[in-house]
Amino acid sequence: MEVAELFRASCMVLALVAQIPQILRIVKGWSVAGLSFNAYLFDLCSLTIKILYNYRQGYDFLSYSPSVIYVIQGYAIVFLLLWLDRSNRTLTKLGLVGAVAGCLFLLNSESPSIDTLTTLMKCALLFSLANKASHIHSITRCKEKPAVDSAQWIIYTYISMVGLYTAVWEQRDSVLASQHLLTSSLNVLIFTLLQRKRATLTANGDKTK
Repeated sequence: MEVAELFRASCMVLALVAQIPQILRIVKGWSVAGLSFNAYLFDLCSLTIKILYNYRQGYDFLSYSPSVIYVIQGYAIVFLLLWLDRSNRTLTKLGLVGAVAGCLFLLNSESPSIDTLTTLMKCALLFSLANKASHIHSITRCKEKPAVDSAQWIIYTYISMVGLYTAVWEQRDSVLASQHLLTSSLNVLIFTLLQRKRATLTANGDKTK
């Protein structure tokens, strides 16, 4: 097995555990503070398009297996958000999830052309940007310690960097490369923001004691 394949295999293993701490954190604290439903919805849209694109391009499954795993784990978190975040219009959001899932299913069943998927991948870049912007917004306006797990963002960054290497040097795919570059940069930003937010809230808490 080549070194590049070992890196991709490690990405698949890390993806399996990436969001498990987040799910356990939600269940243990019974809190979704700092988590954004819209961010996960945008992420599911982006990831589903990415999976279809990679599959139709005939790329090695290991190169996009993290996306498949993220989708499964993402739906688990979405349903936890729907269950716990009673302040929002749950039925409307559930309907929105169903509509998006249905559209993406139809898209898959009709076997879209590569040109169509390439165009959709460019749209997926916007979904990724909206996903990160929603995360940043939720974290910054959170008034208590965010229930967002920090470790997952380190894993996301590593997987995105490996994906960037694969897209540039092996697949020669500028569309995938640009998405990985954007994702890895924003993942670092979100991790830094989370650390600063927790430090600020801890410092403020110590002052009030």
